[in-house]
Amino acid sequence: MLERFRALPLKHKIAWIAGAAIALPAFFLLTLFLLVRLEVVDKLPSSAEIASIQNPNATALYAADGQLIGKYYVENRTDLEWDQLNDFYKHALIATEDVRFYKHNGVDLRSLGRVAIKTVLLQQSTGGGSTLTQQLAKNVFKRRSYRVFGMLINKFREMCIARRLEAAYEKDDILLMYTNTVSFGELAFGLATASERFFNKAPEDLLLEEAATLVGMLKAPTYYSPRNHPERARERRNVVLRQMARYDYITPAVAAELSELPLEIDYQPPTRTGEQARYFKRYVSKEFEHWSKGTSKPDGSKYNLYRDGLKIYTSLDLDLQKEAERQMERHMQKLQRIFEESWQGGRMFGPDTRIIDDGIRADPLYQRLKKEGKNKQELLDAFTSPASRFFWTWDGGEERRTTKIDSIKHYLSLLHAGILAVDPGTGEIRTWVGGNDYGRFQWDNVIAPRQVGSLFKPIVYLAALEQGIGPCDYYENERQVYEDWKDWSPQNSDGEYGGHMPVAAALAHSVNTISVQILFEAGLPAVMDMAQRLGIRSPLAKVPSIVLGTSDISLYEMVRAYSVFANDGYQRELYTIRRIEDHAGNVLYEAPALEATERVIDPEHIATLNAMLSKVTSEGTGSRLRQNYDIPFAIMGKTGTTQNQSDGLFIGYTDGLLIGAWVGAMDRRIHFRNLGTGSGGRTALPLVGALFEFAADQGYRPRNRTVTIDFDCPTHLPDEDYALLEILRIEDLIDALQDSRRDDLKDARRERSRISKRDNRDAWEDADARHDSIKDVTREQLEELYRQLKQWRRVVKELERKVGERI
Repeated sequence: MLERFRALPLKHKIAWIAGAAIALPAFFLLTLFLLVRLEVVDKLPSSAEIASIQNPNATALYAADGQLIGKYYVENRTDLEWDQLNDFYKHALIATEDVRFYKHNGVDLRSLGRVAIKTVLLQQSTGGGSTLTQQLAKNVFKRRSYRVFGMLINKFREMCIARRLEAAYEKDDILLMYTNTVSFGELAFGLATASERFFNKAPEDLLLEEAATLVGMLKAPTYYSPRNHPERARERRNVVLRQMARYDYITPAVAAELSELPLEIDYQPPTRTGEQARYFKRYVSKEFEHWSKGTSKPDGSKYNLYRDGLKIYTSLDLDLQKEAERQMERHMQKLQRIFEESWQGGRMFGPDTRIIDDGIRADPLYQRLKKEGKNKQELLDAFTSPASRFFWTWDGGEERRTTKIDSIKHYLSLLHAGILAVDPGTGEIRTWVGGNDYGRFQWDNVIAPRQVGSLFKPIVYLAALEQGIGPCDYYENERQVYEDWKDWSPQNSDGEYGGHMPVAAALAHSVNTISVQILFEAGLPAVMDMAQRLGIRSPLAKVPSIVLGTSDISLYEMVRAYSVFANDGYQRELYTIRRIEDHAGNVLYEAPALEATERVIDPEHIATLNAMLSKVTSEGTGSRLRQNYDIPFAIMGKTGTTQNQSDGLFIGYTDGLLIGAWVGAMDRRIHFRNLGTGSGGRTALPLVGALFEFAADQGYRPRNRTVTIDFDCPTHLPDEDYALLEILRIEDLIDALQDSRRDDLKDARRERSRISKRDNRDAWEDADARHDSIKDVTREQLEELYRQLKQWRRVVKELERKVGERI
């Protein structure tokens, strides 16, 4: 064979080589195509899969008033129907992307020939040879990764799939599916989303030049973005207009006239339709998941939040939500400055480097470098070398050239917040601000467990009311040592002691010493039971310090518990979803109508507690609510401040609106320097107060269904006044006991006299024993009261002596 080739004339040798150069690649391509077509390389979509193409449609999320909050999507798309397709768009698309669309069967051999000759042989740029059907195949059945010849194999797969698509669908259906699947960049899929994003209008309302702009983007959505590269987009739009004129969809004069127009868009950023209330949006997805587990489609499959194009109507008050986010940003800007200024000259991170070291070890960079086996010096260099880094701040993000350690210290010292507002009468969630910025911090502070401080005290006081303790019962305000609890000795945050205070004042002013006494008198088991009945599910430590809020409980759980106070003792489960509809408007779920439920707390005790909590905001630790905010109705509430001012909390409520807020750093070892700047009344209360003020301005008023009572007892009694009060109380008890003893003995003697001792000796002896028992018991009771009376009289004399000495 080789000898025969050598014997050929030169021109025959050249022809033979040229033929081989063409035949061999053609043979290779044909062989590879057949391997793909016969599914030797990989499986192709079956006819059933081709026939049942379903695009993943975005699920829309709506507020209570019907405003769009955002969408859930794998690809942000809303499918159009054929009659919604704009003729300008259809003509621009065909003229630019596939002018022979209605003539080929999915693969345009003429176009492929043009590409082969001009692009490969003549090295001219003529565009690709893919038809719209092939592009649809690529959009729906994503390209796969192959070790060798990946591009060729994917192209051949798309050709094969395109032929199957053409066999299964009409041309108009293919054009519509392509329109609903194509990407316009920025995670905008389909013409409906792109039309809204770039021109703020429905697809059927697009002008010719606008439709041409969108079609022009399809070649390279990022490169021809009308937002980022308007000049490129305008030039590309004009190319599309010329193509339309070339194929007689418009006249050359119209194309020339429109080409002179400036490029104008009405861009709608994703934040307007997809970024609002993002923590709320995530919580709704959890509620949806819970519902979908127990609900199936007619075919038995489960509903998919990201693919099924549902409509979810929620209880969110979008105006209140926006105001909450605005007020949080405004308040936290000031609070962050106060926090940092208060630590100037101090040690925010403690006496050593432990907190910073823990922050370094928790950093993903450290963990990655450690996993790679870097030594100490390499780790040190990575964290001490200056570089440009992004810093999130309450005043807005900024780039700084600094070290990784400085970045860690910045985020350790950053304050965070969370806000939750509900309607306690229905359980509907009105506002949910889970954190500073969902794009940066996805830890949700509404459901994250935190120490709640004195926010827990109303639960203890409610248990005490059930045990018979009254709001005007007095307790001594003195620090005590509890030997049975490892010499635990709680102290008051203000360091003030002395005298006696009633229960109501102790709660209003959050007096720790008296609150602990009340806990012991009510009983720790009763307090634990009360927390359970109010809906707190977090594990609670069975220790007396629980009254000071040392257990970790989420703001969500505390809001749910307080909603019982606001709802006359009835408990409502909190929820967000009112109704779910499918893409056709069929109702799949509707929140059940409110039904009468059993009270978990007696309304009389709730009324007493509400009266006590109204004093918190009128004269106690929450009085800034009344002083600093113009709210034309009474609000009940409670502040909470944890040890070292690490967490600040406040919950305020009426019978129709309950709002709770938390403020603190992520690491509770980072805290405010003093109570003057870090109490819950200064950190969290302003967030609640501002929202109630906004709600009042919008016309909100309480339903006035909550029953309240009033009582008046002196807030503080000096020791001598309390001693005199106790003497009067004991004297009254003695008088009452003597009167009762006299009446009981008279009744016992009368009963004994009616019985004949001779005829019924046993009955007479029983009556005589009852008579003697009354004498013995009351004698012992009177002796104890006289002992107490004598003791308090000695106290009065001693106090009078001390007063005389002072004078």
